[in-house]
Amino acid sequence: MRLGPTGISVTPAQRYESAAGSRWPVSIMPAPGELLSSWLHRLAYANGVPPRYFGAFLGAPGENWSARLDRALPDRILHLLREHTRIPLEDIAALTVALDPLARLRLPLRPGPQPICAPGMQATWLQFCPACLAEDETPYFRRGWSLATRVSCFRHGCRLRDRCPSCGRGLAPFRQKRLVPHQICAVCGAALCKRTRPATDGVRRLERLIDDLLRLHAAGHRIGEGRSLPDLLGSASFQSGEKRVSIARLPHRDRYQLFGQLTEGRSIPFGKRKSPAISCWKRVAQAAPTWRGLAISFSEAALPRPAAEPCSASAGPHLADLVQAATRLHQKRQAL
Repeated sequence: MRLGPTGISVTPAQRYESAAGSRWPVSIMPAPGELLSSWLHRLAYANGVPPRYFGAFLGAPGENWSARLDRALPDRILHLLREHTRIPLEDIAALTVALDPLARLRLPLRPGPQPICAPGMQATWLQFCPACLAEDETPYFRRGWSLATRVSCFRHGCRLRDRCPSCGRGLAPFRQKRLVPHQICAVCGAALCKRTRPATDGVRRLERLIDDLLRLHAAGHRIGEGRSLPDLLGSASFQSGEKRVSIARLPHRDRYQLFGQLTEGRSIPFGKRKSPAISCWKRVAQAAPTWRGLAISFSEAALPRPAAEPCSASAGPHLADLVQAATRLHQKRQAL
C-alpha cells in the first residue's frame, strides 16, 4: 500500500510461500551438545507456536512427544524438519540419543506427567544445571544431562537438578502452552534457575572418571570379553525405599548421595552382595580419588613440559597448553 498523487493504491505483495518456499520464517541452529527435544522446543518458540501444539503439527502428538523423539526419530519427521529448516539430515539426527551406546545409563522416559515429587522417590527423564540455563543467551538442554551418571555440572561445579525448585515436579517443556523459554517451569511458571550447592571434590572426581571411561567406550575403546562398561554400571542395583533399582531409576538426590558414599569408601550401597557389576563400581570408586582427567593425564604423560626457562615475547605456546585448551573447549560443549 502506498500514497500516490491520485490517492491510495494497493499492490498485492508476493506471497511468503513464493518467496521463501517451504522454509519456516525462523530457523534455529542447534547448540553444541543440544538434545533434539530442546531444539524442537526452541524452534517452535521462535516460530510463534507453543511447544505443546508443535508435536501435533509434526505428526507426533502425545503428552511427551518431543522426549519420545529423542529416543526414536521417524524418517518422515526427520525429512520434514530438513525441508522446513534447511538443516542437514545428519545434523538433526545427531541431536537424538537413538542407537545410543550409553542407552543403559540414560534417565528413563515415563509415559505420563511426573507426579509431585515431595519425597523425590522417582527418577525424571532429564536433569539440568540452573547456572547454565541462567547464563545461556538462549537456554537449552544438553544430551549429557540425560545420563544417570552425571550429578553435577562440569563447567560450574554445582549440583544438577531434576525437578522444579518451586513445585517439585519433573521437567515437562513439551507441555508448555505459552511462548516462554526453557528456564520457566511448564507446570507452575516459576524460574528453574535457582542455584544449587557445589558438588564435593570427591563426587566430581568420580563422575569425571566415569565420564572419561564412557567417552572411551563410545569411541570404540571397549573393555575385554564379556559385558560392556555401560551394561555393568547400569545393571547394578541400589536401595531405593523398599526395593532395589538401577542407577537410572534413582532420583538425582539419591544418586548424589550414592556417589558421596562411594567416594568415602563406604560399602553401604552394596552391602555384602557380590556381582561383576558391583565389582566394577567398586573398582571405579577406588580409582577416582587420584584421577585427574583423561586429557590431563595424557598430556602430562605424552607431552612433558620442558624445564622452566626465561619468558620470551616471541615464544609460542607449548603443545601441552594447546592440548589442554582444546580439551577445555570440548568440555564446555558437554556433548556426549
